Amino acid sequence: MLRFLLLLLFTLPVAAQKYNVPLATPPAGYTWQPLPESRAAMLLPEGWQYRAEGEKGSPTYYLTQEAIGESGEYQTGLSLQVVRKAKARTGRPAPEYAELLLLRTGFGPGQQQLEKAASVEGPFYKRTVRYREAPPEADARVVYQLALANAKTDTLYLLTFESPEKDWAEAWKLGEVMLRELVLDARQ
Repeated sequence: MLRFLLLLLFTLPVAAQKYNVPLATPPAGYTWQPLPESRAAMLLPEGWQYRAEGEKGSPTYYLTQEAIGESGEYQTGLSLQVVRKAKARTGRPAPEYAELLLLRTGFGPGQQQLEKAASVEGPFYKRTVRYREAPPEADARVVYQLALANAKTDTLYLLTFESPEKDWAEAWKLGEVMLRELVLDARQ
């Protein structure tokens, strides 16, 4: 029961992100990591790694506690996938595609959905899902996904923060700040 209460305490939904604002002084223990292709910025905890990859118009950014190996795997960290012109790439406008992406999230084999929320903030449609994943061949992990779909620009931002379940409470203290302080250019 205590474990459940601790998980609940550290998994409340993340507050709104920031749009079209200048970068403030970062909190102690963080630096701003520009995401130039997306005209965005995220807080990078001290000692964490940054990596960007992908094609123009659809970059993926990684902010991870440990270096990403050749296979692209990491234990604790955040990824941000950006899909511009979502309708042309997916056949659906960004808000609809975000809903479809997160509709089934957390219901796969070995997964348990823990929370789900939806809201609209200006041009952004916001969907969140947090779930526990316990595959038979690996340790359990907790995953928090946030889909921000800009209806005006047809751009989708899919953020995924994950950590082994045993480390979730501590990792989420960093992840929640990273997600809450994300700065996006709403014109993109």
